[in-house]
Amino acid sequence: MLQRPSAIAPTRWRKGVKVPTMPLFLAAIGMVTAWFDGLGPSAATRCPDKESEQRCRVWRLAEGAPVLNGAAPLLVLQHDFPLTPARIELDRKFCLQLPHIEVDGHFCHGVEFDSADVAAPVAAVGRVLARFSDFLDRCADPGWVEAEFSRERQDYWARYAAGAKAPASYRTVELLLDADVRIDEPQEAAALSLGDGRALATTSTTEPERVAKARAWPLGGIIRGGALVMKLPTAERWTPSVWPRSFHDLDELLSQLSGSAGKLKNWYQARRWPNKAPVFVVLLQGPAVYGWRIVPPQVARQVEPALVPIDVTRVDRQWSLSRDHRAEGLAHLAAKKVVVFGSGSLGAPLIELLARAGVGSLEVVDPQTFEPENISRHVLGAPHIGFGKAASLCARLRQAIPGAQLDAFGEKAMQWCAKADQRQLPDLIVDCTGERSVRIGTSLLREHVLKDAPVMMAWMEPFGAAAHAVLISGSDVWPASDPADTAVNVATWPDDVQVDLPGCGQGFHPYGVADAWAAAGMVSERVLKVLNGEHVSSGVWSMIRHESYFKSMSPSATFNRPPPVPVGVDSVIEHRPLAEVLQRA
Repeated sequence: MLQRPSAIAPTRWRKGVKVPTMPLFLAAIGMVTAWFDGLGPSAATRCPDKESEQRCRVWRLAEGAPVLNGAAPLLVLQHDFPLTPARIELDRKFCLQLPHIEVDGHFCHGVEFDSADVAAPVAAVGRVLARFSDFLDRCADPGWVEAEFSRERQDYWARYAAGAKAPASYRTVELLLDADVRIDEPQEAAALSLGDGRALATTSTTEPERVAKARAWPLGGIIRGGALVMKLPTAERWTPSVWPRSFHDLDELLSQLSGSAGKLKNWYQARRWPNKAPVFVVLLQGPAVYGWRIVPPQVARQVEPALVPIDVTRVDRQWSLSRDHRAEGLAHLAAKKVVVFGSGSLGAPLIELLARAGVGSLEVVDPQTFEPENISRHVLGAPHIGFGKAASLCARLRQAIPGAQLDAFGEKAMQWCAKADQRQLPDLIVDCTGERSVRIGTSLLREHVLKDAPVMMAWMEPFGAAAHAVLISGSDVWPASDPADTAVNVATWPDDVQVDLPGCGQGFHPYGVADAWAAAGMVSERVLKVLNGEHVSSGVWSMIRHESYFKSMSPSATFNRPPPVPVGVDSVIEHRPLAEVLQRA
């Protein structure tokens, strides 16, 4: 039977008036409260003074295992229990003494909500208590404790850094590291402070000021510092018990790793660092990264610099685009060049997808400016009105994506082709203009001017009913008759599907931004397969909606061929060899 809210809800004070805090699930809170009442104080004692609006119920459990040294943990039910499982809280001192204890002292038990917990909240609490009991038993084994610290070593380092103290002038909340992790030898980086308490260190030839400006990170000063970046073998244990706690300890570790005595001391003393210069040491261990800020002696009797552990975040291209997963694939794409004609509602998201996939060089060719009516289905927005689409898009992506190389050409596709012999030819040309003249012109110029570079032509049918990607490679030729409407398009659309505006050539076909992104996703997959050598033969890929969708958008549309989409299926992606398609031309 449900208890009255006033009987089970903890209270709080608001402007001198006692107000009950209402849990979201009163019955669940009530059942657990009754269960603990039945167990009595030998199992748990209610702590009303620790209850609050968010902490609806708090009990102090009976004394725990010997590893807790007599400390009694708390069990907490939050206002949305059982959706959020019960919490176990310990003294904060156990963080970094025992694994899985957060900075605020709560035990990260890993128990997740189960749909049965609403009807059986006592069992839900029981699962948490059982997990905690098992945890305490395991903590009696020092080997298990070390293994757990090692398994999640990055998280524990972050907790260690979060609790570190540094003089105000040397405080760094986070170091952003832009380094080439493929290099095994020690690297030196230039460093500077940012305006938000963070710092930046980069091993690239680009100055850190320019990197910060390109990323729109606020500069915090003009004092240049440095960083020593080294690798720690993945087999090395990295747990609180072995962390270097002093400049001397870190120097010994770096000397051992490099085979050079006094590695850190010699590097640090080789330069006369400016006052308050941001100076760091960084260790890379696989995907994990650890760092310290070096603080010069602050008092006369201090004989060596101090170390302040800091949180380090990698912002290099390899981590940002692949998290070190299949890095060889990213390196392969980094060597590729793609030219895209058109940066409209289809071309712009395609370019962004390719840049985020890691394509090394992208040239964007588009003479148009961005207008207000483009906002609804374009990746650009109001700040770009009146500016060139190509230049604005390239600038946006260069800022957003580390190492992205994008060059804008505010000209027509044929103007770019006229100067193709002055540039390194791309691995692929993608035409997203949807213009017949560009398709025919590119095809006519492909053999001699474009040196047989493969060409992909992509466009959408009205309402996003279908999207197509046509690859022309090898000795194949796209006919000058341009049979896109008859041999590729699924439907022939009546003239009235185009929305006409009171201007020369200013009409448009209706479709939404989701349609454009879906088409861009399909085309980007085809582009990446071409670059990776998976698609080498000419062909046509079409993403096609169900026949009913065509008819719902335009009952007057007629089909060039039946949409190959079964009943109950929204859309399919169809592949046809180019020769088969051209037989219909």
